Amino acid sequence: MQNRKNINSAEILAIGTEMLLGDLVDTNTAWLSRKLAALGTGIYRHTTVGDNRERIVAALQEAASRADLVITTGGLGPTSDDLTNECLALATGRKMVEYPEAREHVDEMFRRFGRKPTPSNYKQALFPEGTQLIPNPLGTAMGALLESGDTLFATLPGVPPEMMGMFEETVEPLIRSRSEGAIVSKTLWFAGMGESALAERVQDFLDATDPTVAPLAGQGKVRLRITTRAATPEEAEEKIKPVAEEILSRLGDYYFGEDEETLESAVGRLLKERGATLALAESCTGGLLAKRLTDVAGSSAYFKEGLITYSNESKERLLKVPHEMLVEHGAVSEPVAEAMAEGARKVAETDYGLSVTGIAGPDGGTEEKPVGLVWIGISDSEETFAKKLNLSAWSRSREAIRERSANAAFDLLRQHLVEVRSGAR
Repeated sequence: MQNRKNINSAEILAIGTEMLLGDLVDTNTAWLSRKLAALGTGIYRHTTVGDNRERIVAALQEAASRADLVITTGGLGPTSDDLTNECLALATGRKMVEYPEAREHVDEMFRRFGRKPTPSNYKQALFPEGTQLIPNPLGTAMGALLESGDTLFATLPGVPPEMMGMFEETVEPLIRSRSEGAIVSKTLWFAGMGESALAERVQDFLDATDPTVAPLAGQGKVRLRITTRAATPEEAEEKIKPVAEEILSRLGDYYFGEDEETLESAVGRLLKERGATLALAESCTGGLLAKRLTDVAGSSAYFKEGLITYSNESKERLLKVPHEMLVEHGAVSEPVAEAMAEGARKVAETDYGLSVTGIAGPDGGTEEKPVGLVWIGISDSEETFAKKLNLSAWSRSREAIRERSANAAFDLLRQHLVEVRSGAR
């Protein structure tokens, strides 16, 4: 596709009645917004529209009147309610034509699936005249790039893995080619400090216009995204470098990684550096820590075992927590958190044990032990200790308490490993 007008602004149009009814949560728009922001493209609006021909056409035309780039997700399937490309043709005054390469793609994908396409599947070979096809190696629905007036349209499927790959392989390079200079972003991640407290320390950078620094908080973590534009990527990185260094000089104790780093991957990196292993004992988080650890490729090098000891009986039987301790202090207590961490370490014969026990709610709290009370335990060969969390502000959200507990647990272990590495303890 020939380079034409620069792409400075974008709108995202999510198509599907299932999202309007609440049957499906639209994660595609959030992902695309993050990608576009990192590319320096202004995101003007998000729109969700059902599977209705007239409303989709109107939404496409309205978005085109405001934005240089309009990205759609969904509505590229073979059924009668998949209307996106047909509506794009109507919105731009084009006729629909069959693209032989798209038809061949449908045949090839069905051969891979070991099936034969039905006549309705070839609907996915029809596109507005003048379309440049977007390859889709994972599914039958190819996408469309179509220039109309001052707007570039890009239609992508609703299946997240397909949409992500097609955007990164085809749409993202096109946006870069139609942007002046190079846009570079770096994300710094912090934990253990709230967004407002963190913002106070770096307010001067948040007020700056180049590079820009934008915060985003969520479930006990805060990220700062530093973005700038320059003639070359190298020049942009040089502009970002002193800003990142100054921010880290102020917030280094809370920093755990950059860009795609997560708390669990940071913990894994530190364990690998030490050649150390970890075992988990979870109660209120119900396996969430283990799930997140094993989401990290290569975690088998340091993660040996995870025990979900939800009942007192399982804490006694699997972790050897003394019955008298549970009776005297209760399952959600400092001594039990410590005993759980130590028990996990000894049972699994690992270097470290990490435990979480708490009241995730929304029921089960008391005046003495309210919903949101959580204890995190850590044990190694030299010491065992526990930290208390008060997450009562999120007492109405069981999910928030569990997520924040997991983040706090990983961050406490991360801090402990850093101190061990530096000899600070």
